[in-house]
Amino acid sequence: MDMIAAIRDILISVYLLAGIVLVLVMLVFVFLVFKASKGLIGATKRIAENLERVSDATVEHIAKPLEEGISVGSVAGNVVGFVTGFVAGMRGRSANEKDGNEESGRKKRKRWFPFL
Repeated sequence: MDMIAAIRDILISVYLLAGIVLVLVMLVFVFLVFKASKGLIGATKRIAENLERVSDATVEHIAKPLEEGISVGSVAGNVVGFVTGFVAGMRGRSANEKDGNEESGRKKRKRWFPFL
């Protein structure tokens, strides 16, 4: 009987240690998932802010002039300016920046599309 009690005590201790290790591994896993989801939520927030700026610019430069009754040529100019600014932003430059302005000490922004 003594041997059976000793084996039982050893198995209980092993299962207890295995449970503690499993809980620690699960805590690390939950922390890593939380950290990854926090980064994903931050990226989604930045995308939403960018979409808000694009929609605000669209309303400001296209919808308001149409609402005010300004000429079609002026609206077309605003649309072209908006599109060129949008494409320049996707290329990694501001609309006012020239190509040879690398020496000013600013970092060159990474392009979204390498062919633009």
